[in-house]
Amino acid sequence: MDSHLTEESLWASGLAARLRLIQATCADDPPATRQGYIAEEIERAMKDVVMSKKQVFLAALGERFPTWQAPEPAPVEPSSQPAAAPETPEALLGRLLQMVPSLSPEVKDEFAKKLQQAGLATKQSVDFALDIPPEYQKKLGLPQGKTINPERTIKLLAALFDMTVAMDQLVWALWKQIAPQSNIRKEGDFAKLAGPYLVGDTEVSTQQLVQILERTRKLNASLLGATGRGSSNYAKKHVGQFAPEVIEDLAKIERGFAQSLESVSWKKYVQLAKEYASEPVIENEIQKAIAKAAERLMMGGANI
Repeated sequence: MDSHLTEESLWASGLAARLRLIQATCADDPPATRQGYIAEEIERAMKDVVMSKKQVFLAALGERFPTWQAPEPAPVEPSSQPAAAPETPEALLGRLLQMVPSLSPEVKDEFAKKLQQAGLATKQSVDFALDIPPEYQKKLGLPQGKTINPERTIKLLAALFDMTVAMDQLVWALWKQIAPQSNIRKEGDFAKLAGPYLVGDTEVSTQQLVQILERTRKLNASLLGATGRGSSNYAKKHVGQFAPEVIEDLAKIERGFAQSLESVSWKKYVQLAKEYASEPVIENEIQKAIAKAAERLMMGGANI
């Protein structure tokens, strides 16, 4: 653990590791060239250090290198030693890989970032070469021999998720408004369970999500189917209360000897209208009729 080290110690440790790697990698280079690489690395590292702390950071680095002077190699006559052939990229890579086990995690991360920036390392892509069952291929209309496009798959999944969540929230809010006393209630929150399911949470099963979606689908279908049935039921009830012959039959029962049938019928109509034909009453009756029809569809096991 490096949590006890000071800021300058952490900086010096990381830089010292990089300098040792340069020394090992460039051991066969001329001393001047090697010292130039070291100086460039130190200069880059010092750019991120504020002016007031530069001496402290350099002192911490100096503690890890008591001496910066390496023994000069014995002079060699140019004619007595052939010029060394330049190392191939493969050889340089091999030497770097040999040094990797001795590097700290921080240095490894930094090297990995630099390799990626240089185009020598690519981000790991998601493998979408999935074995899709034939029934799903048919449902999705996938051409044979074609693989799924990862980017479009994610975009389509997000669009379908937004639509499904919006419909799920809307239909259950509407149901709660028109049928507050119904025993049919929402079970489970699809929006909260979808994420854990996609990342493989074993607490969320496929069957659990399918049941939630199927319940929402049936309620949508029941409400759509109940629009016609509920409005028809309300119309029949309204006619049963306000049809002329119904009003006249009620008037005949209530009129006296001195009253005309038309006069009593009108009074009866006005009385019924005040009680059953106001806007709030009509709206409530229509909602009740639709809710009752939808509940029958939901509970009746109809193929909806």
